[in-house]
Amino acid sequence: MPGPYSGLRVFDLSHVIAGPFCTRMLADMGAEVIRVEQPTGDLMRALPVRVGAPEDHLSSAYVQYNNGKRSVGLNLKAERGRELALELADWADVVVENFAPGVLADLGLGWDVLHERDPRTILCSLSTFGATGPYSHLSGFGLVAEAYSGLMSLTGTDGGTPMHFGTALADVNSGVHALAAMGAALHHRSSTGTGTHIDISAFDALFAMIDQQPAAGAFTAGEAVRGKYGNRHTTSVPSGVATCADGSHVAYGMSGDVFFQRLVTAMDAPDLLDSYGTVASRVDNPGPLYDRIEAWAATWATADALVEHLVAHGLSAARVRGVRENLDDIHLRARGTLSPVEFSGHGEVWLQTAPFRFSDAQVRPGKAASAIAADTARVLTDVLGLDDAAVAELYDHGVVHGGRT
Repeated sequence: MPGPYSGLRVFDLSHVIAGPFCTRMLADMGAEVIRVEQPTGDLMRALPVRVGAPEDHLSSAYVQYNNGKRSVGLNLKAERGRELALELADWADVVVENFAPGVLADLGLGWDVLHERDPRTILCSLSTFGATGPYSHLSGFGLVAEAYSGLMSLTGTDGGTPMHFGTALADVNSGVHALAAMGAALHHRSSTGTGTHIDISAFDALFAMIDQQPAAGAFTAGEAVRGKYGNRHTTSVPSGVATCADGSHVAYGMSGDVFFQRLVTAMDAPDLLDSYGTVASRVDNPGPLYDRIEAWAATWATADALVEHLVAHGLSAARVRGVRENLDDIHLRARGTLSPVEFSGHGEVWLQTAPFRFSDAQVRPGKAASAIAADTARVLTDVLGLDDAAVAELYDHGVVHGGRT
């Protein structure tokens, strides 16, 4: 069964995480993705954990973001290398890049050039602050976007140091927003016959995912914006994390009167209804309520036992898992969120796949990521139609590098 993006052609000029994460999801959904690498390879190749043959310069991080793609080595500093890049852009439906704003144009590959060559081309640019606006000239990585967005000010414990997320949230979130925008751009093209330039800012994307606080602040001149609340939610009360006797943790969410009444029954604590019987009373003074819940949770031997008890009372709760525990999770494997990839030297490895399911289209990982620019010669001949002599000349003049077979 083909993927939902089967037949879509993507020319990937991106690097590190944000762009490659987006294009890997496109590849998982059936798109044909060709990415450009420089002779030293993508930065992610140098990270631990090292995998595959040493000469392939692969890491688990690079594999995670680049399975299912073909890799071509182009010298974008050479005029002929840029010409080849333009030809690959002509071949593609979508071009993806995450250089700093202005770099693509300086290379002669900017939106004006691409649009003039083929008005149907869609260009998706990802950067920290976007291509326009007062901050567009600033450089930055994911952590900088988190700091600007306000998310770090909401993460951590009250009075403590702001904390960043335990994953590359800004990059991954930008990639997901880019993927959503591409769907809109493709629909726009099908309606108008014209492509468009998508401009994704990590700052924008992170700020947009903050729930409730910006709207509350907009209506109250900022007065209703709250700070860090740790594991005690301040509006969806009670929702938090509690620790059991063995040190394991339970996450729970029980806002709303119906669920709170079930919690009271589960705790055998009817007196809580006197002080906390309404949403307003719980939100106004949540501290003592959380103290009571956490003290009760501490009497349970294990998180698993407490979760079983809460679920039996119709409540939502889960033991806090580690990533390692999910590597062979039966649910993730059954749904295809973890899918097997044959990897040289490692056999079958279960890796993350785009988390989308379709009734009549398949999402699955493509071939394992390969050595730096391993597909150069094949792309030049199969996609651009160059003959062997022309390809050899490109290698001889340093215009291309990588796989010659």
